[in-house]
Amino acid sequence: MPRRTADTLERRRDAGRGVGKRVPPPRTNRVNGSPAGEAGARQAAPAIVPALENAIAIISYLNGRAPRPASLAEITAALSISKSHCHALLKTLAHFDWLAFDPETKVYRLQSGILSDASSLLNAPILGIIRPHLAALVERVHVPCLLCEPLDDGSFVLVDRFNTLHVMELSFPVGHRFQRDASVQMRAYLAWQTPEDIDKWMQQSIPVRHTDRTPLSSAEIRAEIGATRRRGYARSVGEFSKGLMAITLPIFDRTGRVVHVFSCCSLTEVIEPREPEIVREMQRVAAEIHRLILARTPPDFPA
Repeated sequence: MPRRTADTLERRRDAGRGVGKRVPPPRTNRVNGSPAGEAGARQAAPAIVPALENAIAIISYLNGRAPRPASLAEITAALSISKSHCHALLKTLAHFDWLAFDPETKVYRLQSGILSDASSLLNAPILGIIRPHLAALVERVHVPCLLCEPLDDGSFVLVDRFNTLHVMELSFPVGHRFQRDASVQMRAYLAWQTPEDIDKWMQQSIPVRHTDRTPLSSAEIRAEIGATRRRGYARSVGEFSKGLMAITLPIFDRTGRVVHVFSCCSLTEVIEPREPEIVREMQRVAAEIHRLILARTPPDFPA
């Protein structure tokens, strides 16, 4: 079977919808998670330090477009920032190596300096325990894995990815934002929470149809969350991208809060026949991580 990437499959999915190229998911506002980033659709910021808010918006926009860069004109149009102000912000961010500027094509992209200045987040003690266990998991099951962290706005940021010799690679960049309705991450995050927390999430969310298998009604979504808890893990078959399947488990901290979710993802034809085996290995890994970090897991959590 030819080697494929998640981005390739995403483009194939868009082609089926009559879309000519992959469009990145909309940037979410940190306050309420609503779509932003398109011209005229940007959410109102707190207006405490407008220049800083615009700089953050630029970084978030470029991160959402990755790996595609953006020109000054594209950034100003998408974020409704004046050309002169935006140019000054871009030059400042490039000076500190948070952005890279290509003088020939006149485009900007994120630069690794931003990771250097935020390296403590990438090297948090808990990640030092999680990473080697997920790397070993991937080598055992021969299926790629994503590690995400839930954010306050309900979205999930990609913290790390683990690929192996496989029919496809996961090519989402570190820092990629999965929206709050990303089905498998959302179910793993919510399944062991209180009914009140689930109600709050439902009230604040507007489901988006990614494929013809995406659950949209409140009853369908609640039923899937309940099934996740009874089953002991979250699963998604063609709900986010056609032809892809994912299995996901949460990682709890010492207070019982979900601090990460990890997903084994591949073609449906690869994962579905091996689902029981992959789930056993994932639950074994989750149990060992929880033991090492002294996590407090729900009484009915299987790992």
